[in-house]
Amino acid sequence: MKLILVRHVETYGNVEHRLNGHTESDYTPRGEAMKVLLVEELIALNEKLSFDKIYASPTSRALKIAQAVGQSTGKEIQVDHRLREFNFGIFEGKTRDECIEIFQTEWDQWMSSYIDYAVPEGQSQREYHDLCAEFLAELNEGETVLMVAHGGTIHGMLTNMLNLPLDCKWHFDIKLGSITIIDFNHGFGMLSHMTTPPYDELIPDQTPLTDAKKSAMRSAAREEAKAKAATKKK
Repeated sequence: MKLILVRHVETYGNVEHRLNGHTESDYTPRGEAMKVLLVEELIALNEKLSFDKIYASPTSRALKIAQAVGQSTGKEIQVDHRLREFNFGIFEGKTRDECIEIFQTEWDQWMSSYIDYAVPEGQSQREYHDLCAEFLAELNEGETVLMVAHGGTIHGMLTNMLNLPLDCKWHFDIKLGSITIIDFNHGFGMLSHMTTPPYDELIPDQTPLTDAKKSAMRSAAREEAKAKAATKKK
């Protein structure tokens, strides 16, 4: 089996450094341009490898890419909820600083035992890892499968297929809009290809968010976090 793992492109949550697991986040202007290039790459890859199946996370930042590839190749998209990003629970949609300010105790517990600590209203990394293993076990030998999902999902698939400890996932830099290919046969995985299209070279400079825009977003987020923290302390 050949598994092509694709991470979605840039969203506002990415540039604001938010823990958006199940939380929706729109593409930035740069992300929209990245999506066009990524879909073209995947259509060309389909002509070379011929995808037997296309799976996608139900979260729109991944699903829209899979749908565009499906429309161009005439292939059906299978949405699987196990391909969603890690569920950050009470930390969802917040930056690191906001999490520390509002949920200091829970954040410290997570940092001290992030693999087995189940984030309140969310999950643990071990539970997430097991979901990825469950998905892989249902795939068919001999097929070429495209999976469009998230950085966490791809980390989970890699540690499972390469038979690595969970904390080894940090050795893989899964960039936005990247393509990772694994050959996985009879339970043995081999990393055969990792690439990221040259987005910086191909996308005009005016499309990324400006520093001023990013600063305004972060300032508004900090004020929101302070207000929530003050309410919690009352």
